[in-house]
Amino acid sequence: MTMVDAQRIPVADGHIHIASYGMNHEEPVMLLHGTAAYHYCWRIVAEQLASQYRIYCPDLLGSGFSDKPRTAAYSKRAQAKRIQTVIEALDCGSVHLVGHSMCGEIAVHLALQAPHLVRSLTLVAPDGFRRGVASPVKWAARKGWMEGIFRGAMKRQLKPGTLARMIRLPLEHMTPAFMDSWTKPYQDPNIPYVIAKTLADDDTGAIAPRASEIAIPTMLIYGSTDKMIPMRVFRQYEQTIPGICTEIYDGFGHVLMEECPDRLAASIRSFIDKIK
Repeated sequence: MTMVDAQRIPVADGHIHIASYGMNHEEPVMLLHGTAAYHYCWRIVAEQLASQYRIYCPDLLGSGFSDKPRTAAYSKRAQAKRIQTVIEALDCGSVHLVGHSMCGEIAVHLALQAPHLVRSLTLVAPDGFRRGVASPVKWAARKGWMEGIFRGAMKRQLKPGTLARMIRLPLEHMTPAFMDSWTKPYQDPNIPYVIAKTLADDDTGAIAPRASEIAIPTMLIYGSTDKMIPMRVFRQYEQTIPGICTEIYDGFGHVLMEECPDRLAASIRSFIDKIK
């Protein structure tokens, strides 16, 4: 097993937790987790890539073992700015950036705002190019009503079937060890607020006007049976980012790093090797 280092890096409104794999002198790859996840979801892919690259897996502010401040903004733009701060603090130069789900869109934000820090983009089932949270839900979240709903829901024990539906994985993935590892960071009492604030600050689709400006090598990967992100979002990525290459995983869904980690690691490695 590859040695995993952990560190906390200060950003403007808290500290970001990062799990790192591999040797410091290797080429840097950063893996960004998606919705309702944290760095744990990348563990298998990170292990496989660590023999060749230095792997960084941050938890977004409000997720995993990072801070969960009540005063922070949780828009995708704000999260991208924090990841920029993290990369600069690591002093590792530019990184090969891999983003899953909502972090696919966050990765695009980062590539647009700080292209000198991104060598390549790999977008795994990325969100974007659509309207996000409906206005009434945003309004309710801003009024504080959604926090109460989430707080009540989290008092109930999370059952395997519920988690399986939340993260779009088969029930057989929900072993006791998996359940414990996935849910451990979410015992923090601020989590219901963070979820509600993320809804209130939602800016899904904000990349649309500028995505065509992306000028770095970009790969899009998605599963043919993804039920989380509409297929039209992936098509829009294909039509908008110049020179983008696409891999479609037939028969797989949204959480590809859990469903087919070997294949995903191989795709990432092959793409990076072509542009080194």
